[in-house]
Amino acid sequence: MLKEHPSFVKQMIAVVDCVLIVAAFALSHTIVAQFKPLSAAFNYWLMLIGFIAFYLYFAWTRELFSVLQFNWMSRLFWRIVMIFLSAGVLGASILYVIPDSFNSRTLYLFFAGLSFVFIATEKLLLREFFFQIRHRNRNISPIILFGRGRLAAQMCQAILAHPEWGFRVTKILDLKTTSAQLEEILKKNHVEEVFFCLPRQATKNGFIIDPYLQICEDMGRPARVFLNLIDSTRFASWNYHKFMEHPTLISHTVELDPDQVLFKRIFDIAGACAGLLLLCLVLPFLAAAIKVSSTGPVFFTQVRVGRNGKRFLIYKFRSMAKGAEEQKRLLLHKNELQGAVFKIRDDPRVTRVGRFMRTFSLDELPQFFNVLKGEMSLVGTRPPTPDEVSSYQKWHYRRMSIRPGITGLWQVSGRNRIQNFNEIVRLDLTYIDSWSIWLDIKILFKTMFVIFQRDAAY
Repeated sequence: MLKEHPSFVKQMIAVVDCVLIVAAFALSHTIVAQFKPLSAAFNYWLMLIGFIAFYLYFAWTRELFSVLQFNWMSRLFWRIVMIFLSAGVLGASILYVIPDSFNSRTLYLFFAGLSFVFIATEKLLLREFFFQIRHRNRNISPIILFGRGRLAAQMCQAILAHPEWGFRVTKILDLKTTSAQLEEILKKNHVEEVFFCLPRQATKNGFIIDPYLQICEDMGRPARVFLNLIDSTRFASWNYHKFMEHPTLISHTVELDPDQVLFKRIFDIAGACAGLLLLCLVLPFLAAAIKVSSTGPVFFTQVRVGRNGKRFLIYKFRSMAKGAEEQKRLLLHKNELQGAVFKIRDDPRVTRVGRFMRTFSLDELPQFFNVLKGEMSLVGTRPPTPDEVSSYQKWHYRRMSIRPGITGLWQVSGRNRIQNFNEIVRLDLTYIDSWSIWLDIKILFKTMFVIFQRDAAY
């Protein structure tokens, strides 16, 4: 049957998508050529091949070809939108970085837009096709649900409520069912998979799943084991990974798709390069002003704590008088924030030039070197000092589970009005839990407006 060859099906769908993209390119070239002079279609091969390559990568990582998986229909349209946005932006970036006399923005926009229409239509028609046939009880996998408790009940109800997943529960077996009884049931019934939904206390009561799994293995029936770990953690996600030859489950609180991580890193590198160009323009003027206004070096370096506790040297233009770190302990009683962070509005250690730089965040420009090195990101949580971390409560540490950033949600959320470090951490955790590349772009735009507000930084 079709579902017995999922790899072949995915490959065929990928081929069909490539054909649709090529058709979209040919049609786009024909349409654009009607009102704008274009070269022969073959001359734009780099545009076509590059876009197809990026599309295949993002579509594969986001499981757009896995039409036979029960969760393929979940958020399908938005996955397609994100795939085309990612492939389109990267394709355009590469296309215009590489010198090519045959580039055409109009053709590229038509091509990308028409490809989206073709692929989205195809996928939505496929979804409707599977939805209809599975609601008619076709292309359905009969399964046995083995277990008891809330997890088993929830799973049974979910399968009944979503026939488009392609499963039908034929039998529900309690934990009292012996391994020999399961073997007889599998021999006498058409069963394509066994769902094991076991409560956590089952092993404490003497239940051993090994003989049941051995029977499924011997008889060639897939076994899907649902581990009831949801209640053991509050918000962490669980993922399966194979470590050497050992199956493992990883609990993590930061969940980024591989393509999102790649896109964020490319975004950071591009932004860092643009920032370093700005740094080169203002460096001679700021360096001269810093040297004339006070004694000491032009740049200031300080140990900060990055992702998961990794320490690194942060780079900044020096905005304080020499020996500012030693004076800090004398000013602790003036700290305007509650908790593990030090901020005072009229800091006497800040020089006149330093106050000007801080007003427009010019002292932060050297941190683009940190971004380029991979120690920081354009957007993230601000990296704390080791002495601040030593005062952290346990839940504060999760703000360091991502790469720190030059700007962040706290900086664009009225940071001067926040008086409690716990509020800062909550904003950081909100950013971590709701991260997207579009949130980064939104924060960067807001940062530019905040910089020019009065008392934007201190």
